[in-house]
Amino acid sequence: MSLLLLMMLVLSASCLAWAAPLEEIRQILREKSLKPPAESQLAAMSDENLLQKLREIDNYARYFESDEYHSPMSRRESWVGIGADLVEQDGKFFLAVYHGGAAELAGIADHSRLIEIDGKSVAHVDVESIADSLKGMEGTSVSLFVEQPGGRMSRFQVEREMFSPLDVEPITPGVHQVLRIRRFVGGLTKSALLATLDFLGRESRAATGARSDVLIIDLRDAGGGDLYEAFDVAGLFLPQGAILGTMCRRADDNREIRSTDGEKFTMPMALLVGPDTASAAEVFAGTLQQYGRAKLIGQRTFGKCVTQTDVHLSDGSVLRYTNAEVRLPDGTSCSGVGLQPDRDVRDAELRDLTWLVSEADALL
Repeated sequence: MSLLLLMMLVLSASCLAWAAPLEEIRQILREKSLKPPAESQLAAMSDENLLQKLREIDNYARYFESDEYHSPMSRRESWVGIGADLVEQDGKFFLAVYHGGAAELAGIADHSRLIEIDGKSVAHVDVESIADSLKGMEGTSVSLFVEQPGGRMSRFQVEREMFSPLDVEPITPGVHQVLRIRRFVGGLTKSALLATLDFLGRESRAATGARSDVLIIDLRDAGGGDLYEAFDVAGLFLPQGAILGTMCRRADDNREIRSTDGEKFTMPMALLVGPDTASAAEVFAGTLQQYGRAKLIGQRTFGKCVTQTDVHLSDGSVLRYTNAEVRLPDGTSCSGVGLQPDRDVRDAELRDLTWLVSEADALL
């Protein structure tokens, strides 16, 4: 067999391997997406423009090769790093610090603004390059110059280490206990919250320095996760049978989600929210706000009351597409508008957890 013929066969096989996922993608979007695309849009999809055409059809649709896929519903496993997520807002970069991680142990306050890494400014640097600069081998260190909430400029030496985040992070910045949820993980967040509340309930006020008569949940960095887990967590604070939301699919296929029986909590609640609070976290917050069960403090949320599902294709790749809109208990949607907090705050105040807790105390 000639080399030219062999190359033609390989190329042909490659094209056939790609054609199957493309046709699968067209069929899935045609039959199952929330808003069926026009046939002309589906026909225009090719291997060269797939990502662009998917965005045109569904702004939240994504395509992942088999080796780059990670489920957004799963928990975040251990990793080596500084124990903080990098958050970009209006061209500025902030560190969402994990409780018990290297950054917190070094003294860096949560939501500190990142100014320099190893003496080099992060201004006008893309987020991927900054993230790469923060990564490194376990045991190595990095110098970070930050502006902490309140405006104080500080330099820290942080040693990278292996870190396993908690599903629910307990924080005590003042007189009240704060629990931070970054993602609603199916089968984990509710049980982690119950275990944390049980532990705190058994701790004496003198031992913890925090009062247990008010619950504050920090959702400022909660970008979503498993919607049904968010419903289950909301149900812990509402009576049995209360409508938590409605899943609306195509052709008026609507399904109400209601609170189940079981243990219920009645303490006053405040939820800390902001522009990065999205999707399942917005539904959780909006549901409790509409029942008057929790006060929202912060800034207007992202505005994404739709849910996606992931489908594994025949070649191992994954298609993510929007399959349902979520309506809050009063029948409205937060998509495109977000949730308006009961107490609106400025940017600097949104970064200052201690200040937010004092505001929650006054509001409740």
